[in-house]
Amino acid sequence: ILALRRNLRAYVADVEAGRWEHSSRFCLLDHPIGDLSGSRLGIVGYGALGRRVAQIGRAFGMEVCITSRSPVEDADVTQMPLDELLASCDVISLHLPLNEQTRHMIGARELGLMKPTGLLINTARGGLVDEAALAEALMRRTIGGAGFDVLSKEPPGQDNPLLGLRLPNFILTPHVAWASGGAMQTLADMLVGNIEAWEAGTPTNMV
Repeated sequence: ILALRRNLRAYVADVEAGRWEHSSRFCLLDHPIGDLSGSRLGIVGYGALGRRVAQIGRAFGMEVCITSRSPVEDADVTQMPLDELLASCDVISLHLPLNEQTRHMIGARELGLMKPTGLLINTARGGLVDEAALAEALMRRTIGGAGFDVLSKEPPGQDNPLLGLRLPNFILTPHVAWASGGAMQTLADMLVGNIEAWEAGTPTNMV
């Protein structure tokens, strides 16, 4: 969100191309730079991850709006239908499982509802978004940008429409948002804890 909102990729490319050295001023201001404070964060799916993103958004001074299948008792967020959230928020962050109800829930119509400066973030599941429609929206600049860590097929095939994009307003990473050293240690600790609980006759997280 920060990289896209502040156009970091475009500015890094400018520096690498040698444009800063030839600037008549001490800085380059060729790409718009936005703040998070005072902007509106839309969260689709308000489970544990969505709630944590909301906390981080509020820490940056963002107004938090949510779309959730069930009513949410949280005075710090504004709950609204998906179409209204897409049309009114500056950043949309997806936090949903992938199933038949959520597959391609963000398609050409939904992307068309977003602000021209709006950002779409997906670190949940790739199939939530119609990737061909997203590629079209990014190339036509009908949305401000997108940051994705997931694709509909992983590893992706060479025909994925998002792989060939070389745009300063699109960031794609190979499903590594979860993979920090600290996060991996937390997962290992949880696994060990679950095994120990099972051995003790008090299993947890039963399904």
